[in-house]
Amino acid sequence: MDFTVEAAKSSRHVDAVYVSSEDEEILNFARASDVEVICRPAEYASDTASAVEVVTHFINDLPSKLRQQDPYIVYLQPTSPLRTSKHIDDALEIIVLLNNDKLVSVTELETSPFKSFKINHDGNLESLFDEKLSNARRQDLPTTYIPNGAIYIFRISDFIERGGFPSNGSIPFIMNEEESLDIDTEADVKRLEQILGER
Repeated sequence: MDFTVEAAKSSRHVDAVYVSSEDEEILNFARASDVEVICRPAEYASDTASAVEVVTHFINDLPSKLRQQDPYIVYLQPTSPLRTSKHIDDALEIIVLLNNDKLVSVTELETSPFKSFKINHDGNLESLFDEKLSNARRQDLPTTYIPNGAIYIFRISDFIERGGFPSNGSIPFIMNEEESLDIDTEADVKRLEQILGER
């Protein structure tokens, strides 16, 4: 059972909200809520299906007239339960205010990737970046961020042109570590229960 929510949005208003899912119960709930639905084939609802495949299928299933308007797509995955309507509203306000076509929600990395290594073909450590960076003080390294999967906003044309989610040049929408919880394992569910209990 899987679903994602996408909103096709012009610069000032939401044209339509869609739920994409293969699950009939979810689709029926969406229909009863006056939300547009896109029935997702099982191949795009498996554990191996990528978000890019899901969004590509979604775009291809949109009415051609809407696609030609090149609206914003606001892509919301269901695995970000601590993302709120305020986060979404704030992200939309920012993208309009800054007159940009791309926004990605991110969270700050605790461990700098500049100190990371890979194991090379000889079985030895090799710095991912300049070796001097792996020896630098953490405070002297740039602050780095990673997408948290909560909010993606982009134009259809940009997604198609890049063959996936635009990232370079996107507005960073920074969320804290707790808000960025992504449900992927049972441990994540337990962490969510703990956070909600504390709230």
